[in-house]
Amino acid sequence: MRSFLAVLVGKTARFLLRRIRRGGGSAFPGTVAATIDPNLLKRAIDSAPMGLVVVSGSAGKSSTTKILVELLRAHGLKVFTNPSTANIKQGLYAAILQFGDHVGRIDADIVVLEWDEGHGAALAKSLKPKLAVLTNVFSDQLDRFIDPELVAEKLKAIHDDSGSVVLNGDDRNLTQFADRSKAKTFSLSTAIQDRPQYALNFGPEPSFESSVQVLSAGDGVVELSAAGETLSFTTQADAVHQAMNLAAAIAALQELLEPNWDLVTKTIEELPPVFARNEIADIRGRQVRLMLVQNPTSFSLNLDEITGAERPLMLMAGGDIHDPSWLWTVDFSKLDYVDVVGGRNAHELALRLRYQGVKVGAVETEADKSSELFLSLEGNDPTILFSADAMRRTRRYLGLAK
Repeated sequence: MRSFLAVLVGKTARFLLRRIRRGGGSAFPGTVAATIDPNLLKRAIDSAPMGLVVVSGSAGKSSTTKILVELLRAHGLKVFTNPSTANIKQGLYAAILQFGDHVGRIDADIVVLEWDEGHGAALAKSLKPKLAVLTNVFSDQLDRFIDPELVAEKLKAIHDDSGSVVLNGDDRNLTQFADRSKAKTFSLSTAIQDRPQYALNFGPEPSFESSVQVLSAGDGVVELSAAGETLSFTTQADAVHQAMNLAAAIAALQELLEPNWDLVTKTIEELPPVFARNEIADIRGRQVRLMLVQNPTSFSLNLDEITGAERPLMLMAGGDIHDPSWLWTVDFSKLDYVDVVGGRNAHELALRLRYQGVKVGAVETEADKSSELFLSLEGNDPTILFSADAMRRTRRYLGLAK
């Protein structure tokens, strides 16, 4: 009875909120459902015979989750998962409201969830994941986590409460606490020079033999070694950090079943870009590239993936950038012109660009007005780089929110 009431009230709240604000209204209904029936999420997960797989870390969670889900589905499994923006506790309950039945039951063989580091650490003890995939620790979200060491502590809690673990063997923030009896790793080949810069850590650097290794990445091709096989994938997601997400997903897949490598290759090569990370969206008849930036590291990585000659080009710094001073740590030198600068922190971003000699067209703080300015401009390669807050507002205004 409690489950039915939680789902009924939650679904009703979700329906009403989405009528008022298109694309919004997921956190509050999830909070309502969790309050009425705190065990709703656990019961749903426990009903999946292959258990719970979680993906967490500073960056790469959404991409790794998406790849793993599609690989499992390609192998014939029914997978329950959460939208990439619903990775906190309320969002996980909201996913049950969205995709479960009238009492919160889900029709799935396995549950694969993207987890926020902080919320995941709190949930792991009760939900007991069968497998945890830990991507990395970056020096980001310092306004939230204060220090990368706190992120590592959260991920260690997930590690400790999981049956087995797949983690980034190149990130000593993770390898230092890894239990060799249950942990497998993925990594980059030593031949790859352009390597991610994880949060500084001066502790010991344990060495693990990788179950999956990235051999090369770039020019539209990613090569991996896995289970004695050399795998080659033709993909637009060929940057090193994207190749690591792919390696993480394949390492997890190997822990869950015996992969069909032909099926793995076909699935990966047909994967669309992950929502808001590097997505091509049809907006008013134009193909627009959308790229999410979350911190100085991801901003730099996204800048590495564009030529700088995209037109029109819009950069957006939203209200989620609580300390805009970090914009001054990003190197914008490859850009010569930005057509529109948008978001709540648009003026701070525009100042940074102009200081580095980048010419700026229009500056507009409101998502609707900046979007209209951007779409009014001509160009064959329209591209937007935006922070999470600006992304949500822009997608909602453009009718892309789900």
